[in-house]
Amino acid sequence: MSPPQSATTPTTTTEPTEQQQTYLEVWGDTVNGRHLAISVLVGSVVGASTLLAAQALFERVVSEPSLAQAYSLLVGIAACLLAGVVCGIFIKPKRIVALAAADAESIDGVITMMSEQRQGLGTLADIPEQSQQELRELGLYDHFATAEAEQAPASNAPKDGGRA
Repeated sequence: MSPPQSATTPTTTTEPTEQQQTYLEVWGDTVNGRHLAISVLVGSVVGASTLLAAQALFERVVSEPSLAQAYSLLVGIAACLLAGVVCGIFIKPKRIVALAAADAESIDGVITMMSEQRQGLGTLADIPEQSQQELRELGLYDHFATAEAEQAPASNAPKDGGRA
């Protein structure tokens, strides 16, 4: 049995490149190793140099050394954030996310799997009107209504085979 898919299943593709690139998995995301190294280098250089420059400046301007150190740390953190934004602007994502509509058979298969779970499918009357409207907009309302109608005769049948 195939895994459940949503009505709009995201698929990803990568842009073709002439040379083989090295991808790494970092915090659950796949990144280009070269671009990661460049970003870390830029962040480190910008952050460290700004921190050192801020320390030199604040030691001359502020009379309390601990206050000067705190201010320079804040400036260094701000520089690291700025470096992250700059790297994010210049190093573009390589993935293209496209939404592909799922066919009716796969939607019905997912709804059938949901109905077989312990808590069951429930009824459309149980959910708020706004959620029902969202199901209509996504084209899923009729699928759930059909599944609910198919389950109604099964739930009315006696579970012990009709014996009292």
